[in-house]
Amino acid sequence: MTGWAQINWRHVVFAPLWLRHTIMTFVWILAGFWGWYLLVIPLTEVNQQLQMQLEKADQQAELYQQQWLSLPEKEQLKMQIEQAERELQPYQYQPGNGAGFIRAITGYLSASGCRLIDMGSPSVSQQGALTLYDWQLKVSADYFQFIELIRLLNSGTSLTTISRLTLDGGPYLTINMTVRLYQLNQGTS
Repeated sequence: MTGWAQINWRHVVFAPLWLRHTIMTFVWILAGFWGWYLLVIPLTEVNQQLQMQLEKADQQAELYQQQWLSLPEKEQLKMQIEQAERELQPYQYQPGNGAGFIRAITGYLSASGCRLIDMGSPSVSQQGALTLYDWQLKVSADYFQFIELIRLLNSGTSLTTISRLTLDGGPYLTINMTVRLYQLNQGTS
């Protein structure tokens, strides 16, 4: 056995006791460092990642807290909502009356053979003792179906008018129109 590369294990096994204990201590220390390196270093990296996530969460919580504090108080919001409701009350849409009119319009469309493409929500306005509801309708029909729709609208029990009528030609007409329903306000005689 020559050189430092090869170890004569017979001399190690039968070496003096102090040398055997030194070798065993060195092996245990080496194993301890190796275990520490494999266990503690990855835990340190995980700890750093968790620390970064915690810092981000703290920043977001602080941002949310600032946004929360910038909101007006609940009582102030309630007062603003009540004021807006009082201002809009004369122009509120009355769904019971409008629902009946919508049923009538869709019935007229069905009876005349027209096809409803789009129907917008009504715009409401006041004119003296009358409340005016304007619906935007987009209908597809041929000429005779459109004439039948006009006849059915005129034969209805409610006072309605058609304004802003535009026709786009083709085998079927695309009709954009505003249908206005006139309704007497409840408080007037």
